[in-house]
Amino acid sequence: MLSRKSLSLLAKSVIKMLQDIWFSLPVWLQIVCIVFLAAWFVQLVYLLIVRRRPLSLLRAEKKGRLKLNDEQPGVTVVVYAHNQSDDLLRNLPVLFDNDYPFFDVVVVDDGSTDDTEDVLKQMDQRSEHFQHTTIDEKVRTVSHRKLAMMLGVKASHNDYIIMTQAQCVPASPKWISSVMSRFVPGVDVVMSPVVYESRTGIMNHFYQWDYFDRLITMLGLTSAVKAYGGWSSNLAFRKEVFFANKNQAFSRHLDLHPGEDDLFVNCVARKGNVAVACSPDSLLVNQLQPLRYGWSKDRLKRAFTARYYFLAPCVVRHIDIFSRYVCVLTGLACAGVAAWLQNWWVMGAALALLLIHALLVVLIPYYTAKRLGIHRFFFSPLLCALLTPMVDACFSMKANLNTKQFYVGRI
Repeated sequence: MLSRKSLSLLAKSVIKMLQDIWFSLPVWLQIVCIVFLAAWFVQLVYLLIVRRRPLSLLRAEKKGRLKLNDEQPGVTVVVYAHNQSDDLLRNLPVLFDNDYPFFDVVVVDDGSTDDTEDVLKQMDQRSEHFQHTTIDEKVRTVSHRKLAMMLGVKASHNDYIIMTQAQCVPASPKWISSVMSRFVPGVDVVMSPVVYESRTGIMNHFYQWDYFDRLITMLGLTSAVKAYGGWSSNLAFRKEVFFANKNQAFSRHLDLHPGEDDLFVNCVARKGNVAVACSPDSLLVNQLQPLRYGWSKDRLKRAFTARYYFLAPCVVRHIDIFSRYVCVLTGLACAGVAAWLQNWWVMGAALALLLIHALLVVLIPYYTAKRLGIHRFFFSPLLCALLTPMVDACFSMKANLNTKQFYVGRI
């Protein structure tokens, strides 16, 4: 075992060696290395604090460290449907079988022209705690999704609402219980995970990854920074929040088609009143078909509504994207130039830091998916880390060039 004096001499020799290596570099390469280290550190902080947050919640709940609500108040599950008779026929029985003592289901049919009405009449006989209503397709003065949400909430006799869609099915019979357990005192809104059903094909795999990537980002930023969006596929809230302040949550954006989920959450969010339910039991699987159409439509909608989000999470998100590109580009530059100068120590250090970054980018979503019990992504995070921000920019540009389509009565 080394003595204290030996350790001191070793430390001094290491510091001297590092100083010699550093001062042997050209000044411009020193600047590139400093920028690389700064960007790498920012990425490390983001990945460990924000990106890893859903995984931390999964582990905390499994170990019983989360504060949960043991009460089971009445809940109304509001299901939005539009020409989805097959989805309703397949998924409503699964919803009825949820292991929760007090809940009812309200299906809001958005003027469907298929067999949806016949399916809903069949379901009337399956459960006494089932209601359904229809939106007249001639309504043009308000968003149909917002109107569906409003009708479902008004039809409810319970104090808690869970919003979902016809193509979504619970991954567990304890779905409602898991979501409701996060309504501890002070919490008004609970956001829960939704993933696309696993499909084959390269593009389908990209859509699945992108959806999951945005899910991790949304849950991570909401939990670690501030409310960042929301998905009506799996969104729960107290009924009193919906009607508070003369329904101000909707009145601000009544002229917009989108916003029944993300803008609603942003309007009602206060300090500490938005929680995240992240567990295998709180998961919903989105069986949307075809994926490409639904994915692009959702992407475009959120590219437009993102301008109304809170500033803090948006700034953190943009810092992440900027530092990601800077980290990769400057890291490769440092390694390449160091190899050209035959400075193997600098080259090895740069490649080692890039490897650590790549491992975190891959392993965090991998273990998050594993804990949720869904399809695990191996190479997608690494391949799409620099691609998805470009996709974001394309949809933002498309949304800004044609804003009229998002306003009620302007189509």
